[in-house]
Amino acid sequence: MSAEVGNDPAGEHASGHFGFSDVAVIAAGAVSGAVGAYAYYSEPLRPLAHSFTLWIVLIVAVVPGMPRRRAVVRAVCALIAAVLAFYLGKAVMYGVKYAGMPYRIDLPTLVLWCGLAVAGGLVAGLLLDAVGRTDRRGTVATAAVVGLLVADLVRRSDRSGVGTLAVVTALAIAFVAWRGIRSRRQAAQVALAALPMGLAGLVVVSAPDFFEGLFGNLSF
Repeated sequence: MSAEVGNDPAGEHASGHFGFSDVAVIAAGAVSGAVGAYAYYSEPLRPLAHSFTLWIVLIVAVVPGMPRRRAVVRAVCALIAAVLAFYLGKAVMYGVKYAGMPYRIDLPTLVLWCGLAVAGGLVAGLLLDAVGRTDRRGTVATAAVVGLLVADLVRRSDRSGVGTLAVVTALAIAFVAWRGIRSRRQAAQVALAALPMGLAGLVVVSAPDFFEGLFGNLSF
């Protein structure tokens, strides 16, 4: 990874000191999905299972500083691993919690979310590799992530457990700031850009629920 950062002509990619191997990227995705599955059956943590916070943090952990093509591959692989681990983890947790009760993974829903993971990974890899850079593209990418996190919190604000999600969102924003902000000036620019990014982010974080509802009403 250090060599790839060194080949960056701008010399402004995120520091190579915080990195994952490609195998670890898939493992990180699986862990993210497993945590979401556990949260699904945990009353205090359940909001995490219905938000994108864990997956946004996952992308910010594994994508920045990568060449764009590799960033796309990493993002797609990490998100697919997260989706598979989430649905398989839900089945395992159901078996533990309700021993002897049948559980069936809904294949069309799993396929839909894998497709959304591919689409989301393509976009994230193309846009968020710049997180950690000090130029305009890096600032906009960091603001976009903050906007997505805030938008996801707003999307879930009418549900129970929003306090838990707010705390986790604050921690996630702190992580994004650590990964993406390199100066006070850039911090101010990110803060200013985060609001309009958040408005656009509401559309992005609401889209998967729209597609799930749309395809859920169709016959497979």
